[in-house]
Amino acid sequence: MAFVTVADVLKMAEDFEAKLVDYYKRIAEQTTLDGVKLLADYMGRHRRHLSKALERLGSAEREEVSSFPIRYEPLAPDRECFKGRELPPDATAADVLDIAIEIDACLIDLYRQVLAQDVDQEVKDLFESLVQAEERDTIELKKIKAMDYF
Repeated sequence: MAFVTVADVLKMAEDFEAKLVDYYKRIAEQTTLDGVKLLADYMGRHRRHLSKALERLGSAEREEVSSFPIRYEPLAPDRECFKGRELPPDATAADVLDIAIEIDACLIDLYRQVLAQDVDQEVKDLFESLVQAEERDTIELKKIKAMDYF
């Protein structure tokens, strides 16, 4: 069994968020619809839940939490979350929002894999805050879709 720490999982999530920013950037560049371009650009610039959560921790607490070992390495969300999610240039805002909701679910799953393990309360608090941020995102995305604003 490999030794995995909270820092490893956070790096996995950070890498995933970076790929997500690139994904939304590609959508904004390829779309033919102004509303979709605006939506994708907005979503790409607001994918910083992880860094915001870590900023709330002091440097000593961040270091302590990051070094905490995790017994089981969570499954990385990378490949499966992006598989089959390429959009055509004429994709609608609803298409983009549907995919964004699915991708948020991938991050929630990653964070819950850590929460399912025996970890310190500080680690639980961090990952619960990340789950809550993603769940709030999902609710906002569903509201935007329901309003049919774009």
